[in-house]
Amino acid sequence: MTEAELGTELLDLPPQTIETVGVVIAATEEDVLALAAAGCDLMGSLHALEHAMIALLPVFAHCDTRDVGGVSEADHPDLLAPVISVYDGHPGGVGIAEAAFESMPQLLAATAEAIETCPCDAGCPACVQAPDCGSGNQPLDKRGAALLARQWLTPPQ
Repeated sequence: MTEAELGTELLDLPPQTIETVGVVIAATEEDVLALAAAGCDLMGSLHALEHAMIALLPVFAHCDTRDVGGVSEADHPDLLAPVISVYDGHPGGVGIAEAAFESMPQLLAATAEAIETCPCDAGCPACVQAPDCGSGNQPLDKRGAALLARQWLTPPQ
């Protein structure tokens, strides 16, 4: 067994849509400036933090990672800001988004700690990569994800 990739095929499948419940966290201008000052990639930071939060959410919401979805956007069209959306993967929702919202400070703290204590350099499946990422785990910025999680834990001045 070589684990060599045998090939890839683009699929033209119809979109799947469900009505569900989610929680959205919007980055402020201060957050974006802090990432830029640290030399971090905005989209990579959002994307990596989204993955890491979803990986740890089952600890707080008593669910499986397959019950949760997420989307990162550098410029959300309605909020006009960079956002991470974490949503309940079940039609109508089953309380996962609510549990995420209620435990957000603990979830962010645990996520920041998991990212910061992972011994890898640029991100791995143990911290910021997701096995089912539709974007092939690109872009990801491990350092920026930890910085952003810490920023969101700090009360606004």
